[in-house]
Amino acid sequence: MIASPARYGLLAALVLGGLAVLAAQGTRLGLLPALLLLPLVAWPCWLGLAYQAAIRKAQARSLLQEGEAPWWGPLLGGAAWRQVLAAIPVSLLAAWSVGWTLIAQGWAGLGWVAATGAVLYPVAGSLSQHTRALKPYARLRPVMRTAPVITAALLTGVWLLLGGLVALGEETLAERIAAEPHYEGASALLAWAVDATGVVNGARVWGLALAEGRVGLVATLWRVAAGFGQFWLIAGVFAGLLLPRGEGRRILRATDADEPPPAGPARAASAAFLLTLLAVALVSLLARAEAWASARQRPATMAEMPGLVEPDDPSGAPSLPGAIEAAPVMIPPGLPSPTAVREAVEAERLGDLACPEGTFAGLVALDDGLRVLLASQRARIEGAARAGFDAMRANVPAYLDWYYSLPAEYARTGHLLVGDAGGYLEARFRGALEAGDPLGPLRLAAGELDGNPARIAEWRQAREALLGACADASLPADDLALVATMTAPAAILTEGPAIESLDLRARLGRASLAGVGGGLAGALIGKTMAKLVLKDAFGLAADALAKLAVGKATGWFGGVLAGAGGGALGGSVVPGVGTTIGAVVGGVVGGAATWVATDYALLALDEAASRDDFEAQILAALEEAEAEFLAALSPPS
Repeated sequence: MIASPARYGLLAALVLGGLAVLAAQGTRLGLLPALLLLPLVAWPCWLGLAYQAAIRKAQARSLLQEGEAPWWGPLLGGAAWRQVLAAIPVSLLAAWSVGWTLIAQGWAGLGWVAATGAVLYPVAGSLSQHTRALKPYARLRPVMRTAPVITAALLTGVWLLLGGLVALGEETLAERIAAEPHYEGASALLAWAVDATGVVNGARVWGLALAEGRVGLVATLWRVAAGFGQFWLIAGVFAGLLLPRGEGRRILRATDADEPPPAGPARAASAAFLLTLLAVALVSLLARAEAWASARQRPATMAEMPGLVEPDDPSGAPSLPGAIEAAPVMIPPGLPSPTAVREAVEAERLGDLACPEGTFAGLVALDDGLRVLLASQRARIEGAARAGFDAMRANVPAYLDWYYSLPAEYARTGHLLVGDAGGYLEARFRGALEAGDPLGPLRLAAGELDGNPARIAEWRQAREALLGACADASLPADDLALVATMTAPAAILTEGPAIESLDLRARLGRASLAGVGGGLAGALIGKTMAKLVLKDAFGLAADALAKLAVGKATGWFGGVLAGAGGGALGGSVVPGVGTTIGAVVGGVVGGAATWVATDYALLALDEAASRDDFEAQILAALEEAEAEFLAALSPPS
């Protein structure tokens, strides 16, 4: 009648073991592990509902005259729409209900799920004792319909006894929603789902709290009904495990025979083919949804660059550690003695300082030497940058060849499911642009800037030695009038070239190109990647996956014929494979081959339609990054 205790116990243990893995992750559940809900929860729930629809169809067909097969015969019992339009949504709802229970309650939620499975089997066994008056094929359907209801009622009673109807309190709507679980994992799609469920659940509890003070009985009945519905969905999952071995064949071939006959190679091949397509389509659609949610989860921001220090003010620009960005400061001279001033019969007036002759010429020579060095460094960096960007532009076609390939398409889909699509695309793009080390010469040229602090220290010591012989010309003289042989403004006393040198490093930092030594190449490529994100060139592959998902949907029905035909041919002409198993394998292989062929054709169409635009966006991002880099090299006017 129903599955043996050993069979039911083994299947229930597999389901609970898989759910335990999900319960252990709790609010950190990833999208890929969450897909386990489909085979663990949705599949057995659908089996139970689809089996009941198949038995209903067999009962309806038994009303036909012997040997009659009218054209409207397949419509009897409404099995098709019940198995698709009713069973699939209920199964997916059960999967999310169990998933939400595990996310919100963790191990406690898993305990309620296990209790449901433990109660269902004895209830079903007791009911099966009262259906012996029915024909063998019709005995299991009333058990599978009634056992989940009784089980849900029993567990709802236990829930009430354990204090399930506690007072709801007087929290505000915002407090109710804030009290719901917060997702902490990497999946943007699950974050959206958990947040949406939390908002709905928080609003529901808030509304029930309001109703509790006005129509308390109605609010109580609503809460009891909600708890009953939750347990009924979970019980429906375990009801699908009640099918004895071989009884599920009635889903493919509704029959009132005591023992269901094999479905036949054609039906098995078609079913396997459709299941393969549905599984691949579901994965593709989930990847597309994950990409869509990821693109809207957070706005595009400047790529994080190594060596940048976050500003205290969020509106400020990143700064280079140790950079001098303050206004130029006069070097404070030591106070001269009046005697020293008197001895300066003839001197050069430099601002407020009286200096020996030749001081001005010495300062100019030091400053000019440093400026020539900075100009040569800037020229070498600019030349290496232009050559490096030209080399990176030459690497773009090879990257696009990979991007519009089947391995890239499937790799993007897999990484979207794992939740690291952004990092994967950036790594591939970065690796493509870095092919041949195009920025190696730039790295060497920019590395010279790292030696400038030592050069500036030597330059500063030479200046201080010259200015050490100067005195304050503003001090009053005793008996000697100061004769100025030449006069220069106070600007000669500032460290102009040194400030300009450090300002070059600071400008590179404000342009997100800090780490001017080894990190400059990575900074430039990261800046290009950030511009592509701002242009939505990648969009985390959302648009590409969306176009492919829509295109693939149009090719399913043609693929069904091709795959089913291939499966039937393999089952009829290959010795030793002409069985139901051979037809199933043929259907799976045909479905996979059709899917790959569809992917290849649609990817070729997508390349023809979007490659030029994509290449133009990448080149434009490189042009902008190059222009900003060269602008940062130029001294302010």
